[in-house]
Amino acid sequence: MLPSAPHLVLRGHQGAVYDLAWNNASNSWISAGGDGVLASWKHGEENGTAIAHHTTPFYATAIWEEAVVGGNATGELFMHTPKGHRILSNREAPVFSLFADKERALWSGDGDGNICRWEMATSGPIMTHQWETALGKVRHISEHPSGLIAAGGSGSWMVIHRNLKLDPPVHAHERSCYWAHALTSKQAVLSGGQDGQLKVHQGNKELLTMDIHQSAVYRCALQGEVLWTCGRDKDVKAWDTTSLNALGKLPRPHARSVNALLVGGPNAAFLATAGDDRTIKIWAL
Repeated sequence: MLPSAPHLVLRGHQGAVYDLAWNNASNSWISAGGDGVLASWKHGEENGTAIAHHTTPFYATAIWEEAVVGGNATGELFMHTPKGHRILSNREAPVFSLFADKERALWSGDGDGNICRWEMATSGPIMTHQWETALGKVRHISEHPSGLIAAGGSGSWMVIHRNLKLDPPVHAHERSCYWAHALTSKQAVLSGGQDGQLKVHQGNKELLTMDIHQSAVYRCALQGEVLWTCGRDKDVKAWDTTSLNALGKLPRPHARSVNALLVGGPNAAFLATAGDDRTIKIWAL
């Protein structure tokens, strides 16, 4: 059964909320805001704490080692740790995606199609690799059985292997591809796009196309055998990953576009949503 009302509503951002992360070490939700604030919210509490300020929006956030990382519109990565702050120079293009992998590396994707890999060295973070891709704006980076998968504004996604070799892009959507996620149980890749569609691919072969939102599908999140999606149409919907049948949607989750979606919290028992209405909502699953 889907939740009928949010467990908690968090307010404080003065602009749209673009991304969310869960910090298990501090038992906190992290939010990246269009108001130039990277904020931390203790689970169960309504008031947040700003951990970074900038004159331009934060579009992405991730937890890397003991650091909270935020990517902003100037192409910089802001790192907040218990020992202090650090700013990493990336490129001049906005950072739209961040991902920390299981091999303790951080990945960033920017508005010019560049993907960078970072490692934590004794002297501090260093960039070890950089690729110029044809993905356009790199909107999303996530795990894949072969390594990682990245999706972008060209409507395509591509796999980055553990040996750091890149596969050719797979064109999935006529306009921007906002996310791509490997569904290992089906040996397939699911993706969502600006066209409002969910696509299912095995390699280059398209298996299925579904119209799931009235406009852009901005994010997805997996919770067991449930796929959550959100979009510009203000909806947050649930799908059975086995059959891709609709399970329902949250009741009026946000007043405007839903930009961010994340399963997290203690025991990964909560769903966090956030959007253009400046609110973050926590739903008990």
